[in-house]
Amino acid sequence: MFKSSKRWMAAMLAVLMILLVGFASVIIVVDPYFHYHGPLSGLYYELNNERSQNDGIIKHFDYDAMVIGTSMAENYKTSEVDELFGVNSIKTTFAGGTYKELNDNIANAIEVDPDLKLVIRPLDYSYIMDDANRIRDDLGDYPDYLYDDNIFNDVNYFFNKEVLFDICIPMLTDAAAGKEAGITSFDNYANWMDTAEFGADVVLGDRTEFAEPTSREPFVDEVKQQVEENITQNVVQLAKDNPDIQFYYYFTPYSIAWWGSQNELGTVQRWIAAEKYAIELMLECDNIHLFSFNNEFDVTTNLDNYRDECHHGDWINSQILGWMYSGTDELTKDNYEEYINVELDFYTTYNYKGLFE
Repeated sequence: MFKSSKRWMAAMLAVLMILLVGFASVIIVVDPYFHYHGPLSGLYYELNNERSQNDGIIKHFDYDAMVIGTSMAENYKTSEVDELFGVNSIKTTFAGGTYKELNDNIANAIEVDPDLKLVIRPLDYSYIMDDANRIRDDLGDYPDYLYDDNIFNDVNYFFNKEVLFDICIPMLTDAAAGKEAGITSFDNYANWMDTAEFGADVVLGDRTEFAEPTSREPFVDEVKQQVEENITQNVVQLAKDNPDIQFYYYFTPYSIAWWGSQNELGTVQRWIAAEKYAIELMLECDNIHLFSFNNEFDVTTNLDNYRDECHHGDWINSQILGWMYSGTDELTKDNYEEYINVELDFYTTYNYKGLFE
């Protein structure tokens, strides 16, 4: 009786091991997050999980240029980037990603891809004064096991029942049914245009006024130091260390409604002082091509371009690509102070009440 029980237990353990190995093998072979390899021929890969798939895209795809950024970059079309700049680009956007998160992923791309020669990245204006090491831990658990080199924590990936049953099995079923193989285009990856509404009614919502500020926030030394640490660590240093790569960076052009909110809070002067200091830090690098479109007032004052105070439509992304390629609105040591003066005058004297008339 005892021997029979031992044989039964051994048989059950063997069956369990076979199931677990089979479970893991399917995920490792299909690899929807590209943790081990790029996409396989014969299967269709849906790009729909930025923080889980971007590291694999960076490590296992063929490219010499990348578009990276937050939701402000999600509507970029790599087909337009490739046509303008003559490159083969990927798009690895991180909705809500901080300067550190984006910089770390650019550093990963540089490490694994010796052919990388061009990086296009919006610098979210509202993150200029962030702590240099801030990570968005409010967006759910970060899949660190997909980013590190620890093979032991890969169990979080290849023993993940959602990955197996919700992604891999449907992919194999579709392939067996004759679905065309391929992958989501980078033009469509993370693009949110299909669900967006634009215009003053959407942007302003229930707001009925922008009040006059009761005080103005100064650009104090503590904030200046924070800007220096953030920009130096997460923007400048990587460019200094990689002089053969061209970095096309720009401050995101938020809408006049965002500036109205900041004017109401008394923070416009502080934001622009922080921007000025960040510009001065970045202009020390010859391979950073720095742009700002905040003085493209036809864009920022037209709320039909925006879905909220910050996010603009894809036609603005296309326009920005054209401007960067042609050098329009590029900031230099010779012109940045004039740019700052025009910007400061415009956004501190604008008739924000007129947005409600």
